[in-house]
Amino acid sequence: MAQRSLLLLPFLLLLLPFPSHSLSNNNSQPPKKPFLRQIRSALAPFTLPWYEQGLHFSCTSCGKCCKVDGDVWLAPEETVRIARYLGYDAGEFRREYVRAEVVPDVGGSGEDKEALSWLCLKRREGACIFLDALGKCSIYDVRPIQCETYPFWPSIVATRGDWEDEAVVPDEGVLREGTSDRYWTAELGGCEGILLDGGQHVKGMDGGNNDGEGVKVEVPIVHREEIVAKMKAAKKHWKRFPVEEIKHSTWYL
Repeated sequence: MAQRSLLLLPFLLLLLPFPSHSLSNNNSQPPKKPFLRQIRSALAPFTLPWYEQGLHFSCTSCGKCCKVDGDVWLAPEETVRIARYLGYDAGEFRREYVRAEVVPDVGGSGEDKEALSWLCLKRREGACIFLDALGKCSIYDVRPIQCETYPFWPSIVATRGDWEDEAVVPDEGVLREGTSDRYWTAELGGCEGILLDGGQHVKGMDGGNNDGEGVKVEVPIVHREEIVAKMKAAKKHWKRFPVEEIKHSTWYL
């Protein structure tokens, strides 16, 4: 993107008026932007992310992201934080909640290596082991970065098409004819909160009509700064994971 912008710069400069040094006292025209600011404005369409104006998203608390086929890996510091939150020591936590472990190839004693291990959470009845009977995360306040940053993973916000592909229609919603609308599945996953960006009619929402057509739901905007922060946190977390094969197969953020 940066290289393309540099190639276009000479042409964009030709479209910009050169700064005027006229001594005219005519104040009828509004002051012109500084020349450098004009250049930035001209380059903006080529350099700003597609989500510059923010994205409509609101978690619906459906719990479906906790039921997708896939793994949740905890970084060492996340394991410590969650175990402390639950009142477990390291050994108890492993026995109760962990189904796989990646021990980094570093020197030191076994205990030192365990302290640097990445742990994969168990699943229960096709869902994350921390999903409770009400479909809520029982460790929400200390949930892993992988969960906290969804759906603003780099792979999902890379393009507008990727973002829209992650959208799903709520179970009580209606698929629109002639569109790519779909329902959530464990294999393909998806997020209902993104779907609402399209102004879908959702049955059963407050204010719905008696005829079952539902209402359009207003969804708050997540601003670019928050999107970028979550995307960077997810990418940094993913890059730290020591097993490349897993990173590019069953655990891709």
